[in-house]
Amino acid sequence: MDTGQLFLHFQPVVDMESGPSGVEALVRLRHPQQGVLFPSSFRKALDNPPMSRRIGCAVLDMALTQTELWRRQGFHLRMGINISACHLLDPQFRVDLHQALELHPEVPPESLILEITETAPMMDFEKARKVLIACEKLGIQIALDDFGTGNASLTWLQKLPAHILKIDQSFVRDILGETRDHAIVSGIVTSARLLGLETVAEGVDTVEQVQQLRAIGCHSLQGYAIARPMPPEDVPGWFNSFDRDRMMAVDPLFPARFSAS
Repeated sequence: MDTGQLFLHFQPVVDMESGPSGVEALVRLRHPQQGVLFPSSFRKALDNPPMSRRIGCAVLDMALTQTELWRRQGFHLRMGINISACHLLDPQFRVDLHQALELHPEVPPESLILEITETAPMMDFEKARKVLIACEKLGIQIALDDFGTGNASLTWLQKLPAHILKIDQSFVRDILGETRDHAIVSGIVTSARLLGLETVAEGVDTVEQVQQLRAIGCHSLQGYAIARPMPPEDVPGWFNSFDRDRMMAVDPLFPARFSAS
């Protein structure tokens, strides 16, 4: 972190009706010997309380800085930021969040999406609930990430403020061949619609999955069939080249046409 080896890539999220709606910030580590590392390679640091806060603050600053830059260029994108359980439950998290917003006054809180997994609520449900309610009062949206796995269930939505359900890619991956996975995704999408929540399918990698999710009524898609994670300088060009009509027609050339290498 001190030598600038921590950086972000961004993966677009596409609304099935209106086209590109935002991006998810994905942290990477540029190792001098091993090259670019994904979070799975430094998970221990992310789950370590002192380091998780430091990394979390750095990611918040980088993501908001980039959001501010894009807004000046005319790209008003929603920014999804993953928050680790340790940082969310840290007593200073709300202070960190307020400071990040104050340092980037051009970024409206409404454009931010905090993505959390079930880990934080499982560790301390009441503390997590209070923190998320405070975030919601600022106008920030809350996304429940990897939804459908682990112990998270729709009953959580009775107590946790949530605006977006991100359907775990393990269900999306087998949506075509597994009747149960298709039923689970359909059930999540239907329940979310009745609750007034947005759904985002993660790990959408094929045209056939796009077609199936469109038929089910899923709001938004994220995955290699849409775009691979890309450096910030590539994002404006990708958004400018996006053709909604071709996507809605589910053109067989869609993945090759719109996926960044």
